[in-house]
Amino acid sequence: MIVYRNRRLSPLVLILVCVAGISGCQLWQTTEELPPPDPTAPKVDWVNHVRAATLLQEWQIQGKIGVRTAADAGSAYLDWSQSFDSFYILLSGPLGQGSTIISGNPYGARLENSNGTHISASPQQLVYEHTGWVIPIEHLPYWVKGIPSPRGESTLEYNELGTLSGLRQDGWQLEFDRYGDLLGTLLPQRIKLQRDDLKVTLVIKEWSPLNNDETGDPTG
Repeated sequence: MIVYRNRRLSPLVLILVCVAGISGCQLWQTTEELPPPDPTAPKVDWVNHVRAATLLQEWQIQGKIGVRTAADAGSAYLDWSQSFDSFYILLSGPLGQGSTIISGNPYGARLENSNGTHISASPQQLVYEHTGWVIPIEHLPYWVKGIPSPRGESTLEYNELGTLSGLRQDGWQLEFDRYGDLLGTLLPQRIKLQRDDLKVTLVIKEWSPLNNDETGDPTG
């Protein structure tokens, strides 16, 4: 295994990397095929909703992510698998740099692309070493489910469903403007994140239960 320490990756690629109960017998739920939740339905109980979303710790999403900064913009297809504290993210599509894979757990993180393999003690450190940016990766598994991270103070705004329409945490502003009744609870289908001149849009096309073959030891 070759570890590159001095060769900097594209900051846009690293941002794209770091910002990744079924009803009936259906295994995959495609959000584009589902109607939005009924706005006349009773509001969800927020405490129970947070509990259900927090207990959802093994999942997979597929969709598209777009990033815009003051100097650059781009998008990629996203396949993100999460199993408790371990994750595996595959980026592909119109980035001009081929596929990028990043995997991580509490013991380390690894990024693989056409430039080689890059290893660091944590995903946050991996991004900081190559871009100089501090990305709150520890919050993302919570934010993607439409709930605040338990780490740090937050300001919440609610919609007519009783779920989040807005969230401010750690200097980031998030907007949740679309939900679907997925995996036994209401989960976001589109999320916008912004901090300073960095803007990220995540469109989730599929939520599914995790195929456990996707995650592994990132340092192995």
